[in-house]
Amino acid sequence: MERYLLVETSQEKRSESSLSTSVKNSCGGKAKENGWVSCEVVGCIEYILNIALTLVSGVAMDDLYLWLRYPLMIKYTEGNNTCYKGLINVNMASFTLVLCEKIIPFESEIHSIIASTHPKDMVTILDKIVKVISPKVPTSVSTNNCGIYRHVLREYSEFTGFYLNLKSSCLASDLSKIDIAATDEWNREHVVEVSVNHINEEGIFKITTDDLPQGRNAFKESSSLKGVMDQFLVAIEALQPFFNLMDVLDKNCWVVDPAEPKRRCTYRRINISENVSALITVDPYNVASIPDIKFLGPERLVSKYRNIVNENLEHWTSGEDVYLQLLNLLGLDNFPQKSINDRGCSDLLKENGDCSICFCLRLNGRLPEVVCKNTFCENYYHTECLYEWLVSVNARRFFDEVVGQCPNCEKNISCPAPR
Repeated sequence: MERYLLVETSQEKRSESSLSTSVKNSCGGKAKENGWVSCEVVGCIEYILNIALTLVSGVAMDDLYLWLRYPLMIKYTEGNNTCYKGLINVNMASFTLVLCEKIIPFESEIHSIIASTHPKDMVTILDKIVKVISPKVPTSVSTNNCGIYRHVLREYSEFTGFYLNLKSSCLASDLSKIDIAATDEWNREHVVEVSVNHINEEGIFKITTDDLPQGRNAFKESSSLKGVMDQFLVAIEALQPFFNLMDVLDKNCWVVDPAEPKRRCTYRRINISENVSALITVDPYNVASIPDIKFLGPERLVSKYRNIVNENLEHWTSGEDVYLQLLNLLGLDNFPQKSINDRGCSDLLKENGDCSICFCLRLNGRLPEVVCKNTFCENYYHTECLYEWLVSVNARRFFDEVVGQCPNCEKNISCPAPR
């Protein structure tokens, strides 16, 4: 059954329009008598009435053309100027425009085009703006990644089924990355994150995160997951001497920093006496070379170890056991060991080596690095703690260093700005 709508005519708005009356009469007497017409007739009448009323009201055809072409643009008057405000859609992207008939150029390219062509109406202006913007907005095109998804799943299935060094693996639910843990010849675990590029078919897999020392690791993209992991294992193989040395140091020395060494860490801070520690930094790709050694502690004790190292440098022999050569270089028979009771429960507010300002050993993961040179004091301080203390009491500044009084003994002490 055909649906109908009641057409109500506003006499106040339309009685003065003879054209409106003639249009209504042309629709037939029956429709006028009953007051009911079909949807199609209503649409026709509404459309004709709108055009007719627009023309009769004196609205310019240019404005009608503007509304039909850019329906989201609104014309309004601001002072003595006619302005246009609204949205234009270009390649599925929306742009908000506010334009005046006296256009103020907001883009040099648009301004030059408008100035050279002298458009006569707003539709022409908007057409030219769209023409300028359109090439610069990427068209939203849906891509089908099913082929890449199948490739990723196939590579992952083959990799987990046949890779010998694999300890664990996890493929993200959105196929965006793969977390892998592999083992080396000494059964040490190494973790790596492989990202999945759904756009580049030639380089789908790429190592983005690993636990190896930084420097020479430039892993290439590959379409094969096994190919990417083979690069990782080659890097691990080259670093075996480095990992072996670090394991020996962790096992036989009192390591105070880092608290939980990672495979990528190339340094160890080791206690070599009660009040002196040595920061030893090793070249992971040339373990046999002399490591960089920095002593931390009271100056009167540190100077002693500096002299010992300078005297023993000439006895360093590449190719020998690096751990034993470190002992010889430092003039030690063995590295001190951490006793079971060290840094356990204590009634002391501050223990040896703690910062004398915050009374903590670690601050943001860092140990105290500044020691008072007064032999009757020799208190330790975090760089951040001492710097803030000295700045708060108006200490003297020299470039990136402050000089003031030690909080404990009030003797002169200097501190670099925190890094």
